[in-house]
Amino acid sequence: MLKKENVLNNDWRLMKFEDCILQLNTGLNPRSNFSLGKGNLKYITAKNLTKYGTVDFSKSDSIDEDAKRTINKRSDIQVGDILFSSRAPIGHCHLIREEPNYYDIGESIFSIRVDKKVVIPEYLCLYLTSNFFVKLASKHTTGSIIQEIRIGDLMGTKVVVPPLKIQKDIADSLYKIDRKIALNDMLNDNLQQQLCLMYEHMMCQSQKGTLSGEIVVTSELTDVITGKEDANFSTPNGKYKFFTCSNDTFQCDSFAFNSSSILIAGNGDFNVKHYSGKFNAYQRTYVLTPNKDYYGLLYLASLYQIKAFKSASTGSIVKFITKGDIENIPVFIPNDNKYLLRFNQLLAMKEQNALENEELTKLRDWLLPMLMNGQAIIED
Repeated sequence: MLKKENVLNNDWRLMKFEDCILQLNTGLNPRSNFSLGKGNLKYITAKNLTKYGTVDFSKSDSIDEDAKRTINKRSDIQVGDILFSSRAPIGHCHLIREEPNYYDIGESIFSIRVDKKVVIPEYLCLYLTSNFFVKLASKHTTGSIIQEIRIGDLMGTKVVVPPLKIQKDIADSLYKIDRKIALNDMLNDNLQQQLCLMYEHMMCQSQKGTLSGEIVVTSELTDVITGKEDANFSTPNGKYKFFTCSNDTFQCDSFAFNSSSILIAGNGDFNVKHYSGKFNAYQRTYVLTPNKDYYGLLYLASLYQIKAFKSASTGSIVKFITKGDIENIPVFIPNDNKYLLRFNQLLAMKEQNALENEELTKLRDWLLPMLMNGQAIIED
């Protein structure tokens, strides 16, 4: 029987997380259990779960069938389970809607199977991604460098549980937003592939001698500077983008740049990003702001040169990229400017989709708590 203090208005209940689920498992880390880099299946960790409820398989390791069988004895992932990131970024979720035959999970992901008599998986997945739940759960995080939530603390966290019909109404309404966000993500993946294929075609034509042009270096197109802020400059709900050496982009309260720029991580995995608008940058992040005609071209030249740099340094310890390394990136400028125009068009489309996703996410984050605490009602 529910205690009186756990019954909210109109049959809404406040329940412990553990009372909403049937089981919670984790994946398995390699150690002596299996090896990464073998086979055609995917091995995902917390970093592969996106804030949009999708899985980014492009950055995942590979495993073989034997490794998947070993992991699945522990993870037991199935259709209808929720994947939840237990390490930073905490609170990213993915609802498994198709048979997970081609991937399995690491220990940084919880696999959650709900009690459908109490809560539907679509609703609980939304609830787990809500800002107020993440803040509540994060109070129990451990670790000064790698933030992590323990199973026991998650089990005791409170969940607002409306009647099943209202759960479905909430999930159906917000699923439309999530699907649009996921569609924009897929469009951007396709646009990135188009950019890379077109750049490779251009460089192939250049090497064959069928496309004329000139080779310059980055320093001839733009100054190479870095941001001035340290890693603690970010704020959770800041108005502007804050680029660090992480793959993730953060927020901050003030901007130092207002431009279309290429951002290159000076350490870490040396990732390359692009952004148009007001932003700020970490002191080890290089900021390149060329003439707008060369924006897309310089982004792609940087992307491919950094990729080559990483491949050449495999097996050795490279802690950072120097300013000189960036300044001397070779850039082929074709005489036929159709390539430059198309690169810029495709980048603009990517950035527009990303901007739309930001607005949709804000709408979702505004609606979600209102729906879940009964402040907003979905009418038939």
